Amino acid sequence: MSEVLTLRMNKNIREVIVKIPKRMLNENEHTVVHQEPDRGDFVYISTKRYVTDYESETIREAMMTGYVEMSQINLNISAECLHVEYEAQHTVERLVSGG
Repeated sequence: MSEVLTLRMNKNIREVIVKIPKRMLNENEHTVVHQEPDRGDFVYISTKRYVTDYESETIREAMMTGYVEMSQINLNISAECLHVEYEAQHTVERLVSGG
């Protein structure tokens, strides 16, 4: 389900093990093969893309939920104010026609 990447540094040996979902690896494989030979850059780019996509998807889902929740409230408000709309339309028609 995930791939383990090991990142090592030369002088002060630091080892970082990162578990990355295969989906993220597949989406960013082009970056590794064609653009960024350094795995550190790959981890940075992949993580940044993943977070950006996750944030935008989270915002999209929150907005969809908000619109669905507000739809019933907006319907109730419009139903309660329908008589006011009819009264305003009648008043405009009466003023325009001169009656």
